Amino acid sequence: MPLRPRRLRKIRHPHRANLARMNTSSSSFLENDPVKGSIAMGIRAFIVLALTGIVIAICLNTPNINIPSEGGVVMKLPDTVGSFVGKPMEITPVEKAILPPDTQFARMSYKNFKGEEVNCQIVLSGGEKRSIHRPEVCLPGQGWTKKSAEVIDVKLDDGRVLPVMKLVIARPIEVQPGVRKELTGLFLYWFVGKNSTTPYHWQRILRSDLDRVFHNVNHRWAYVIVNANVLDGFVPGAKNQEETLDMLKKFIGDIAPELLKPEVKLHK
Repeated sequence: MPLRPRRLRKIRHPHRANLARMNTSSSSFLENDPVKGSIAMGIRAFIVLALTGIVIAICLNTPNINIPSEGGVVMKLPDTVGSFVGKPMEITPVEKAILPPDTQFARMSYKNFKGEEVNCQIVLSGGEKRSIHRPEVCLPGQGWTKKSAEVIDVKLDDGRVLPVMKLVIARPIEVQPGVRKELTGLFLYWFVGKNSTTPYHWQRILRSDLDRVFHNVNHRWAYVIVNANVLDGFVPGAKNQEETLDMLKKFIGDIAPELLKPEVKLHK
């Protein structure tokens, strides 16, 4: 006699049933309470309108980023700085090729009666901002290695204090056939906006964005560089690193008041 299979009884889980009822009740909570549902929909609509208004306000108060404002520097380097006499330096074809055509340059090589040399240059951005960058980006391509970086204060002739970024850089050079020696250089720079300065690249970017949105100011940033090589050990009687730094600080103290427009404030 064949055995009949037993029917399996479906086990009911009371907890699952409770959870299902809770989910159903919670999902239909707003539907069951039209007053609270209307309030929630009103809050959502208000948030959407508020965000839309903020976006529109930002757009209306943001100038065209391709229309630069006037720069905060004078784009003409002086012929003399203290005991140094300047000679114009040409802009290389490579620089002209890779930078936007509306980028402006001013570059001079200065020498004093001792034969000591200081280079100074200004790069002023145009409508595009890729003219301006940190020197750490291009120095390796010229064979330089960054040894250290720090912000230092430079006292200007007019009594103000200008914070600048100081880089200590080095590269090997051949002093005679088969003999190479490390040359140290000091590279000082700072950025100048429409009405302010900063030695920091990240601060320049942040200030550009904030001033564009909240103050309707579109900075046309300039990049000012003053640099010299430390020739101690290469030239008899040449300055060591500390003495070279003092020379550059004195040079900046003399030239910066002539380059910065009166409305420019010095910031760290």
